[in-house]
Formats: sequence, C-alpha cells, structure tokens
Amino acid sequence: MRGKAMQRFDDGKSLAGARCTVLGANGFIGTNLCLALHRAGATVIGAGRSAAARAELAEKVTWRRADLATGSGLDDAIRSSDFVFHLVNTLLPAPSNEAKSRDVEENLVGTLRLLELCRAHGVKKVIYASSGGTVYGPQSVVPINEDAIPRPICSYGIVKHAVEGYLHLFRHLHQLDYVALRIANPFGEYQMPHDQGLIATLFGKALSRTPISIWGDGSVVRDYVYIQDVVEAIITSTTLDTPHSPRIFNIGSGVGKSVNDVIQSIASIHRDLPSVEYSPGRAADVPMNILDIRRARDYLGWTPSTDWQSALGITYRWLCGALDAAEGTHPYAATA
Repeated sequence: MRGKAMQRFDDGKSLAGARCTVLGANGFIGTNLCLALHRAGATVIGAGRSAAARAELAEKVTWRRADLATGSGLDDAIRSSDFVFHLVNTLLPAPSNEAKSRDVEENLVGTLRLLELCRAHGVKKVIYASSGGTVYGPQSVVPINEDAIPRPICSYGIVKHAVEGYLHLFRHLHQLDYVALRIANPFGEYQMPHDQGLIATLFGKALSRTPISIWGDGSVVRDYVYIQDVVEAIITSTTLDTPHSPRIFNIGSGVGKSVNDVIQSIASIHRDLPSVEYSPGRAADVPMNILDIRRARDYLGWTPSTDWQSALGITYRWLCGALDAAEGTHPYAATA
C-alpha cells in the first residue's frame, strides 16, 4: 500500500522544476519531504541550523544554514523560491509551558519575520506544519473537525494556532497563499528513538531491551499517521488553488489508538518487549485526540493509504537497520 501512496506524486509533474525551500530539512518530516520533492523533480533547498544536510540528503538538496529563532540566513534560504515548507519549531509541547516567552519570541515572532520575507520575495505559497495533537486541546466531540474551537493546553499549541491566524492575515493583506496542515502523530522512517514520537521510542526501547516508561496509565488516545501519507498530503497541498477553499486541514488516520494499544501492536512485531512502567500523567497531555480527515479528502483528494500494521512493519525494519541491529536477530526483520 505504501507504493500506491507514493505513486500519486512521484510521477507527477506539478512540482517538476519548482524551487522548494524546506525549513527543518534535517528533521523527521523534513528529510522524508526533501526526498519526495527530489523524486518529483523539484529543486530542493534544505534549510536548518545544522552546518550541512544530513548524509541522506547531501546529493539531493542545496543546503542553506538558517535559524527561525534569530532570522539568520532566512533571506538567502527562501530567495527565488516558489514554495516554502515551514516545518520548524524550537520547542516540544510538554516543556513549552515552562518557556512561554521563548516560544512566542522564537516560533511566533520568528514566523512573522519569515512571512515578511516570503511576501517580499514573491513566494507563491507557504505550507505550514501545524499540530493536530495540540491545537485543539480537550474536546467533547471526536473525531475532531477543523471547525472545532481550539482549546490548547500548552504554549506549543497556542503558538501553532496563532501562526495559522497570521497566515490568514498575510493572505488577506498581501495575497501570500498558504495551507496549514494540522498533523496528528506521524511515525516512520527517519524518526529516531531519541526524537519526539511514541512509536519510535517504544521500538527503540524494545530493540535495546530497556524498560519502557509511560506517562499515565496508557489510556491516552492519539491519532497516528504514517510519514509517507503525511508527505503525500504536504505535496498535494501545493496544488490547492481554489480561492474560496479552506486553507486549514487535519492530516491523520482518523482512527484513535491508546498507548496500551500501541504497545500491544509493537509486541506483535518485536515479540519480546521489556517491562512497562507507568508514571503519573502530564498536565500537557490531552486525554483523547482523533482527527476528522474528511475535509482533506474532499478538497485535497487525500486520504491515508498505508494500513497500521504495514506502516509499523516498515518503521521497525528501518529502525533495525538504522540502529545497526544484527541481521536475523529480530524475527520480524528476518521474515517480513
């Protein structure tokens, strides 16, 4: 099923020759997006705080060192670009409440600076990675659609929502087009166990035989979506040009799974999980978050096409290789 998802844009010509700047190119989503843009024939400018592109991107992107928080290098990174993909955030959700001023200064003010540069350079469209997991906060009705009133309970989600508002303002005042994608909980290739992400963390613990620590009792429900489906949604959103279409879309699976559900699924793949330890829950964790993805289907023609178990298997095999697991050590990797 993964092949079907990738086929829609790999052979498409809509981005062939387009100049695309990816902010946060060395990150999890950014790496996968840069690889897909390269396959689609785009000229890819990767940008981030690192001195160089990661090895997987070295021959596929032109690297620009840039920092959203300070504005350093942004002008050079987006000059002459058709599309700017804004994937950067300097804080994670949980610690953002302890650094609210920093969050605003680096991520909100930093994005305003970026949007001014995009306007000045005539960028056609900004694609923004918002957050389906934090913008909404606790909601009484699930799945959650885009018309739900946001009730974020962490600074990260508040700033993401504020950025969406400024994107709307820049479109209204300056005709700078945009799409904001409220992405659920992505997982897949290039997400390492030390990064944000439950699934990569659990696989990493399993492979290293390290006890698994869970915040809360494992009943927290999230919407998990495979990274290649997310990348397809991001690329598809570049083609949205209907003036009166919505510009904010949920990108998820539309299906909720508890932390305990995820642990069971991973156990069916790795088959030898270490012990699981439960700790008190965190204040920034919303009890249930499942996204209604019908708007993306109706306006973008996008739906996720990789089933849960297949996506987990791909992720597991990739991590085994990335962590230099010995061939044949892990049953699923050897037989799948």
